[in-house]
Amino acid sequence: MIYEETYQYLLRNVSSTEFNTCLYALLHSDWDGVIQSPLHMMARGVGTTEKYLRQIIHKFTAPQGSLKKVFMPVHQGEDVLYKFNLGPASNLDYNRNTDRYCKKYRFFYSAAFKALTIHGKRLLLMGAFRMSVLKSEEVLFDYHEIVPDSRSPFTRQRLLDAVAAIHDALGQIVKISFASRAFSKKEVLVFTFTEGVLEHYKENRAERALLRRTIFNSGYLGHINDSVCRELERVGKYIFRSFLQEATNISNDIQKELQKLARFVYSHSLKKFGQALPANKQLLLAPKQASAYLSKIMYNETLEQMVKYAHQAESIKSLLERVHFHRNISEKSLRRVVNDLEMAKHIEPILHKYQQADFIRNVLNDWCDTWLISRVKTVTEDLRAEGKRKSTDDCKQVAANIWLALETIHMASWIGC
Repeated sequence: MIYEETYQYLLRNVSSTEFNTCLYALLHSDWDGVIQSPLHMMARGVGTTEKYLRQIIHKFTAPQGSLKKVFMPVHQGEDVLYKFNLGPASNLDYNRNTDRYCKKYRFFYSAAFKALTIHGKRLLLMGAFRMSVLKSEEVLFDYHEIVPDSRSPFTRQRLLDAVAAIHDALGQIVKISFASRAFSKKEVLVFTFTEGVLEHYKENRAERALLRRTIFNSGYLGHINDSVCRELERVGKYIFRSFLQEATNISNDIQKELQKLARFVYSHSLKKFGQALPANKQLLLAPKQASAYLSKIMYNETLEQMVKYAHQAESIKSLLERVHFHRNISEKSLRRVVNDLEMAKHIEPILHKYQQADFIRNVLNDWCDTWLISRVKTVTEDLRAEGKRKSTDDCKQVAANIWLALETIHMASWIGC
């Protein structure tokens, strides 16, 4: 999706090739916003040379006054990739109540669009964005919305040139005409897109490619079909959304840590899933079973991380309780007696680390508990669906036994790890 922040940036701050680079990044970013393409593939997709693309990346990763950096370097193993930094990282962060966006329409990635001047691209993006928001293939702009004043990127002549260029390159996709409002006589610009264009958009498959690559690198060399991929992605999206939902209105540090944890749990679980596939190839014939298998691995990974954060929180808490230790450090540093307010200031960073570790521990613990409860409900429903001759009380007893067993494992892991 091309969110409002990205849309506004493209309208004013990029060259024609930089425009193409941003659109490419949006189509090839994973759920964290990291562009999953090597430089040579990215250059080919953008329609430029590797040398010029490096110059664009240098600009996008450098401070630009009050503007945000467009790209942020991300180290993944020995590779340096780039995170697209404008707008939400992906549709996982999408809020249907507040976010306005434009779909990644197919014509944005055509050779004809890439060859347009920057003014042609901006004008067509304006029309496409409004089409997407209004869900209508005919939209209009008041003239002053496009050429409001002398500070606008458009002048009358640039607008006329952009319209002509769009008609020459993409006339089969859209017609742009000037008209006037019936009552006010104000000049308007009408975009009439070809029927069906509204639903002709590209889907981001970067995460799916990353999923297949992760499983391949884990040792399974076979093909994972799309139906299985969709089910595995569904489980991955669940853990991302669960973790990020808990981080609403929480400090940025905690949000980033939870997002890193979601990625770690999902990626590490996919590796274990791939390692188990040679002995469990039947999972590839049953997408729901494959996702259930991955979900169980993810539960164990999340539980392990929860234990680590529980131990971390307890260790920091023990350190916080050593009041005399902190007072001695403060007094040695300041070479005088310190009061309680100064003591509180001294331990504030440690307290922050404790609160962060404890918050994350709670999030992971809640997720594990929710997983256990949902598993009990699933087992109970499966027993009834199979038509076994069991009464409701029998089903409840089986569910209770399963819950007790799972809860015992849960608590034993929490205490013993």
